[in-house]
Amino acid sequence: MSGAPLTTRGSVTPQRLAGWLLLGTLLVACDRWVGVTLRNDGAEALTVVWSSSSVRETPLGSVLEPGKTAEAGYIGGPPDPWPDFIVKAFDPSGALVYCRSFTPDQQRSSSSRNPISVKPGDLRCTQSP
Repeated sequence: MSGAPLTTRGSVTPQRLAGWLLLGTLLVACDRWVGVTLRNDGAEALTVVWSSSSVRETPLGSVLEPGKTAEAGYIGGPPDPWPDFIVKAFDPSGALVYCRSFTPDQQRSSSSRNPISVKPGDLRCTQSP
């Protein structure tokens, strides 16, 4: 037996590991959240759908109960342009009671501490993706 270290093709070295970690960090850092945080400020549960120029109308996973918050959106990344984002809400009978378009700046200012208030009667959609 010799004292030479045993290496195999493809073995993990500290330099390789550091390179993969840096690459992974850069790929994740390029992603961004496209969407808004919503809070139902009405008296009834609402069915919410959201869309953008690159995503068809997509429903939330469940109805948005009064006083509750939810995230609506997706993870996107460059080189995609940051799209306007549209949220629609329907009352239990299926009537459209909320429709609003959000610019990229409005999306960035929305958070769990600063959710968008969803109130029936607010019908301000400016475009349809």
